[in-house]
Amino acid sequence: MGNKTVSTIIEKIESMPTLPTVAFRVMEITGDSKGSANDLMKIISPDISLTTKILKIANSPLYGLAREVSSLQHALTILGFKEIRNLVISTVAVENFKNIEQDGRFDVKKFWKHSFCCGLAAKIIAASFMNKSNELFVAGLIHDIGKLVIYIAFPDEFMKHQEAMSSLKLKYISFDAEKDFFEMSHDEVGMRLLEKWMFPENLIAAVGFHHQPQYAYGDHLYPIVVHVADILSHIYEVQVQEEEDDTLEVEPFYNDIVKLSQLYEINWNVSDISKFQQSLAESMEKEADTMKLFF
Repeated sequence: MGNKTVSTIIEKIESMPTLPTVAFRVMEITGDSKGSANDLMKIISPDISLTTKILKIANSPLYGLAREVSSLQHALTILGFKEIRNLVISTVAVENFKNIEQDGRFDVKKFWKHSFCCGLAAKIIAASFMNKSNELFVAGLIHDIGKLVIYIAFPDEFMKHQEAMSSLKLKYISFDAEKDFFEMSHDEVGMRLLEKWMFPENLIAAVGFHHQPQYAYGDHLYPIVVHVADILSHIYEVQVQEEEDDTLEVEPFYNDIVKLSQLYEINWNVSDISKFQQSLAESMEKEADTMKLFF
């Protein structure tokens, strides 16, 4: 493609709507040691649609709460600042692309289903570190958001690239081909968009390095978890399509994950990865209604 590809994509990022004031203020308040539940109530409660969605998701199997969350104040008390922030920013990130044009080739529903699947996988993996924060779910949910920007900028070229990289083995390395094709890969595009939106650093790093966690700055945990979650999600999707067809050899993918994890003193083995895969399949079935709440 021409030399103007990168500048066109960057212009598209800059033209994307800024986050709603409510999301920006929620991030400010939750990042301020002096922020209070009352401050959050004042910001979120006037937005009836957002409040309703928060309550519905808080009462979904995703959180597995023993008691029903009946009000925003109750949600703040039960879930805490960080989880409310996660709910708000994941919701508004998805909402910003709700009007994306569907031309009959790009399946937006399939895109978000994969995103949700990756979010669940990241959440499952996080639990193995005793990290129950849903921030990793959010990281997985928005990991491919850069693809939407590229699609908006170059719809025909994007679809040609997607069709050429449709097999699982090619998806595993598709970001390299993207770099050659568009001069920017979707992980870099996503990172630039989240920087524009002033998202938390952990989420920016997770999205920006989910294909190359070894190059992430600071803590590598988030990029590694999302990288692994992405692979498990693609495997799950192929298994569902093929109705558990035995022709898919998962062992090489699992071995690659184990080797990568060992570089960062994460002691997974193939059995651990297999358990993550099984848990993901069970969670996707259990969370079918939750997925509808997001999209």
